[in-house]
Amino acid sequence: MPPKDETVKKEKQGRPWLTIALLVLTLLLSGGYIYYFFFGGSKGVNASSPTSRQETAIMQKMSLEPIVVNLADPGLRRYLRTTITLEYGNAKLTAELNEKVYRVRDTLISVLRSKKTDDLQNEDALKRELLTAVNAQLVGGQVEALYFEEFIIQ
Repeated sequence: MPPKDETVKKEKQGRPWLTIALLVLTLLLSGGYIYYFFFGGSKGVNASSPTSRQETAIMQKMSLEPIVVNLADPGLRRYLRTTITLEYGNAKLTAELNEKVYRVRDTLISVLRSKKTDDLQNEDALKRELLTAVNAQLVGGQVEALYFEEFIIQ
């Protein structure tokens, strides 16, 4: 019967190592979960929400008076009526835009008056061209976006 006692003894000796290994594995998994929860996972979710709120809170806008121009279509009497809003992030640019609103409007009118009806079909290209023209008039900052609130061709 001594062989049975040796088998039981060997099983009891192997169990403490198994228990320790399971305990260490459990601690590592728990630590990883806690680290992810407090430092990894929550940062990604919460960091995007306040940033987007801050960006919308920081952005300034200026709506211009409606602009009416004759289009450059030969032989046709067409005109464009549009209302444009400028969006920018620099609050100091508000003062410069208020001082130069006549220049900005003149620049927009000049660009729009040179367009034909077909040129107005690509809205993104038109916005980029107008934005470049407006930013050329400014010294203290740049307008980041331009939006059409009204765009009527007749």
